[in-house]
Amino acid sequence: MMSDSNWYLGFGASPTLYALYEAYGEALAAGSDREQTEKLLALLSQFADECLNQYFIQPIERVRLNPVGRKIVSGGVAAMKKTIHLTLRQVVKKLSRDDRQQLAAYFDGLLKPLRQSQRYPTYVAVAISPQLRSRLSQAVATGRTEGVETVTEDYAGALCELVDVALQGYMTEPLRMLRLGPVLGRITKVAQDAIRSTAHTVIRKVIPAMSDQEMQGFFEFSESILYPHPR
Repeated sequence: MMSDSNWYLGFGASPTLYALYEAYGEALAAGSDREQTEKLLALLSQFADECLNQYFIQPIERVRLNPVGRKIVSGGVAAMKKTIHLTLRQVVKKLSRDDRQQLAAYFDGLLKPLRQSQRYPTYVAVAISPQLRSRLSQAVATGRTEGVETVTEDYAGALCELVDVALQGYMTEPLRMLRLGPVLGRITKVAQDAIRSTAHTVIRKVIPAMSDQEMQGFFEFSESILYPHPR
């Protein structure tokens, strides 16, 4: 029987992020090119920071990750943030008005009411495949019943695949719509490869070194960022 819901990877948009989203929409309607560019850069910078915070920083705080693992995650996040912000500054200032309109439309499509919440009424989300949802669920279930050491490789692999899904939805797809030209195209490709490599490296280093208690906490976290939503 087919499910009547899709599954999404997502996080609640903070009031700051949502306010920047609305301000950008207002600038598109009546603002100058300069104002639109400034508002878009502010929106995308905040969005990137919240992605990294929600998917990397919050979970290590939640599970009280060991000092070595915390250092690896913090270093990886700092490197990714630097790459993202540098790339955004290079790209956003070169976008045409049509490009900026397309990004607004794409961002609209990412916003979904994944669950009822006064704190986070709107979520920034991308769909995940039933296969990935099943792979992650199976790794978690097996880890809980047979021991975390039995699923370290499978679980880390599923998390890396989640990273790929997030990058595809949050970065690759919107960039593909834009007329960037060969130079900016190469810059964004290098940036995406660097972010993916760093994120995978963090996961592959940190997950195998976690204690049983840390892994059990991380199982809870990885389930908490997946949401069903009606088709």
